[in-house]
Amino acid sequence: MTNESTSARVKAIMVQVLDLDIPPEQIDDELSLYSSSIRLDSLGFLHLIIALEAEFGCQIDDEDVMEANLETVGNLIQLFEDKLVAETLGDEKSAAGHQINHERTL
Repeated sequence: MTNESTSARVKAIMVQVLDLDIPPEQIDDELSLYSSSIRLDSLGFLHLIIALEAEFGCQIDDEDVMEANLETVGNLIQLFEDKLVAETLGDEKSAAGHQINHERTL
């Protein structure tokens, strides 16, 4: 299940970076990234990933990209949602660990 905000942001960036002739709200999650509507090639893919990383303030590891099944728009959205969730959980664990360590020193 995808977050509506993440989905809308990914699609808006896709339209901008790939200079698509369709509005973001008409891009279906099941649409292939390699369809004639999107026309994604390797250079476009690289530009898209960089723009999405900047938009979401995160960095996707090359290994994560290689392991992900990036066939559809929905797969791309899910890749970024998973990264954002992982970073949020990591921040919470880090903050919780800091709190525990701080309590031990008191």
